[in-house]
Amino acid sequence: MSQELSKSLQSATGKLYAVKCDVSKDSDIETAFKWIKDNLGVVDILVNNAAAAPNNHLIGKWPRQMC
Repeated sequence: MSQELSKSLQSATGKLYAVKCDVSKDSDIETAFKWIKDNLGVVDILVNNAAAAPNNHLIGKWPRQMC
């Protein structure tokens, strides 16, 4: 899916980086944020299109790296 989206947006201006991350796994979250920090530095906009527990409030339930 992310490869299809990336291809469809190639003609757009700016840059797109798709980082796969299973938000139910701490190790995936840490790996994703390490990649972002190492490759991009500061993140200006982050679109989180995932949920670990539908219909539950997520604030306060994320690892501190996400807060």
